[in-house]
Amino acid sequence: MKYRRYALSELVSIKYGKNQKKVLSVDGTIPIYGTGGLMGYATEALYSQPSVLIGRKGSIGKVKYVDHPFWTVDTLFYTVVNRDIVIPKYLYYIMSQIDLNTYNEGTTIPSLRTETLNRLEFDIPSIDRQKEILSYLEPIDEKIVLNSAINNNLVA
Repeated sequence: MKYRRYALSELVSIKYGKNQKKVLSVDGTIPIYGTGGLMGYATEALYSQPSVLIGRKGSIGKVKYVDHPFWTVDTLFYTVVNRDIVIPKYLYYIMSQIDLNTYNEGTTIPSLRTETLNRLEFDIPSIDRQKEILSYLEPIDEKIVLNSAINNNLVA
C-alpha cells in the first residue's frame, strides 16, 4: 500500500473561530463550539462543510469532526480540508491518534499555534484506500453512538 507524506498545511487551511455574541440566539439552530464542547446555538454558520476542529486554547488534546454547518469561537480552530487529497473524516481519525497536548505552547493555559500545527506530518493513502478504511471505521462509530444512547436511556 502506497502512502504519501503530507504536512498538515497541505491537507487543510486552518481558520480561527470568531466571537459568537452577534450570532448567539435562543432561536438559533447552528451549533456553536468551543474547546469545551457545545456552547449554544447561532443564527448563522461560520462554515458549512465537513471539518476537523482543533483546540487553540484550553482543551487542546482532542480533535472533533463535524459534518454540518457550525460556528466556532476563538478558542477553537476549524479546518478547510483539501478534499482532493484527504477525506475530512479520514483526517479526523488520523489526527485523533496523536496527542496534541505534546505540542502545547502555552505557559498557563494550554495553547496551539497554526505554525506548529501546519508542520505536523501525516502519511495519507489514496482517496480509494481512505474510503475503504472508512468503510470499516464508520460502522464501529455508529455502533458506539447507538450503545451510548442505550446506556444513557438506562441511566435516566
